[in-house]
Amino acid sequence: MLDPTTADFALDEMPGAELHDLLRTFREQGPIQHTRLAGMPAFVISGYEVLKAAFVDEHAFPGHLMYEASFEPAIGKSFISMADPADHLRYRRLATPAFRSRAVASYEREGLAVLAHELVDRLALRDEFDLVSEFTQRFPYLVTARLLGIPRDREDEFHGWAVALLSFRDNPDRARRARESISEFLAPIVEEHRREPRNDVISELIHAEVEGRRLTDDELFSHIRLLFPTGSDTTHGALGNLLYALFTHEGAWQSVCDEVGRIDLAVAEALRWETSIAVLPRMSRDEPIEFQGMKLPPRSWVLFAIAGANRDPALFETPDRFDIDRVQPPNLVFGRGAKSCPGIHLAQKNMSVALQVLSERLPDLELVDAQAALPRRTVLRSPDALRVRRTG
Repeated sequence: MLDPTTADFALDEMPGAELHDLLRTFREQGPIQHTRLAGMPAFVISGYEVLKAAFVDEHAFPGHLMYEASFEPAIGKSFISMADPADHLRYRRLATPAFRSRAVASYEREGLAVLAHELVDRLALRDEFDLVSEFTQRFPYLVTARLLGIPRDREDEFHGWAVALLSFRDNPDRARRARESISEFLAPIVEEHRREPRNDVISELIHAEVEGRRLTDDELFSHIRLLFPTGSDTTHGALGNLLYALFTHEGAWQSVCDEVGRIDLAVAEALRWETSIAVLPRMSRDEPIEFQGMKLPPRSWVLFAIAGANRDPALFETPDRFDIDRVQPPNLVFGRGAKSCPGIHLAQKNMSVALQVLSERLPDLELVDAQAALPRRTVLRSPDALRVRRTG
């Protein structure tokens, strides 16, 4: 097990049980503990009740500070990085209804399964392949592109820019170029959709109005760019973690293949057991605070260990066990409070439809390399590969 005194939540990969063993140690030591993030001093919260309280404490942990320091330079100003509560609410009300619109509902009924089948068609005649590169990394991004109404022949190009946005910390120039490319690409599409509205998310965003206010083009571009790190990337990780859990627990994959009614149960348990945002960095406010008896300097990094809270034995019996039939109490997969994830329903629907199509079309899959399939990293946690072969 990693040494809790030297472990670094950004630099150490923490594959498989290594992360959960570490978080268990921190949870047993107390509600908030010293740790490190990318070589910097940080604090970690890994118990359910304390983390739930931290999520809703906007005074101690203003939700916008982390996003302002990390995503905003690549994505632009969006509701998730706005400090003023009134601005946050106004822009959230402008942006998020588009993802509960008739366009999304129609695509959920018809388009998600069609897209999943398209991807599986490329695999059906092959004996071995990697589900990460061939399916889990592609499916959520393509869902977003189709909901936006991106031309089909530009989807791969758009996907490349979206992935580049996520590299801001390691390659800021690449991320900025991707930001500019996305804006240049979207400008004529937005203008066309403004003249001739369609049944897609871009048209919904263009025409959304709250208190007489509509999104400017720059604001619209920022909220579209926001979809990729906060939606597509987290969903691709969650889908990979779900498949890893099913392939590595005896009888689990076969059970969802045999009984479609167990698919939603499997999705819910996988989100709890191995969430794709295992550790969410937040910042404390601009002045010193005390939280749970610990004094925090201004703008301290505080790690919201969702993976620890979702395996807290105070809430979950045998929490390290993956149990599809578990009765799910409330968990913190999608956060709490003002900055909670607005895309809960769409993310879960993506996972359920993807699993249903895979289990129907490829029920004879088995995992080839369990070590390579271990979920890795903390902020965005997922397998690097899911190498499978057909046994039928």
